[in-house]
Amino acid sequence: MLKTFINDLSTEGKVIMSACLIAIVGLVAYLLYGYFHPAQPVTTLSQQQAETPAGIKQAADNAHVTLLQDQLNQASQQIAMLKNQKPDTVIKVVPVEIEKVVTQYVKTSGADFAIVTEPANPTKQVNLKEVAVLPATTDVTLNQYNVFAYKKIIRDVTVYPSFTGIMPSGISEVDVGISRKITNNGVYVGVVAGYEFDDKKAKVGLRITY
Repeated sequence: MLKTFINDLSTEGKVIMSACLIAIVGLVAYLLYGYFHPAQPVTTLSQQQAETPAGIKQAADNAHVTLLQDQLNQASQQIAMLKNQKPDTVIKVVPVEIEKVVTQYVKTSGADFAIVTEPANPTKQVNLKEVAVLPATTDVTLNQYNVFAYKKIIRDVTVYPSFTGIMPSGISEVDVGISRKITNNGVYVGVVAGYEFDDKKAKVGLRITY
């Protein structure tokens, strides 16, 4: 029955069906990879590592986030500038709670991932498990750099002009969209609504941006 159904499909229908199957297989593969290789939102580095594009890339890879080279360069430069500045937020916590607190702070800040360093030892990589077993009275100072790779929500407006000959004579169509990031590597899904002035009709659609 399935074979008969496929044979009855037009060439266009077969192409659409094949595309749907590929999309489903890709989605299943993505979900399986995420299950067996969970993202790590916090990466511990030395301060020196955190100030290099290679260090940023390591942290981004751990969080399953893809960054362009310009983004890696910019983030490393910002960390180098921030290291000696007064932090925006100072969090006091007993050592045993340190792992939970740094992970929670990534979520509350809305960052894509974070890098934790120890400014007192710029060449040493922080070990949060070692910090967690220190006596409760131990003073520990760490720097946490929250990295924002992509906006959580993007909005866009598209205006299409109408033409008389080669000269624009007015507005033919206006589209307005809003999309939310659904994956760490920058895939967005959203809704777009538009109005065609020439045909005097409105339209609504689904938008996928990647």
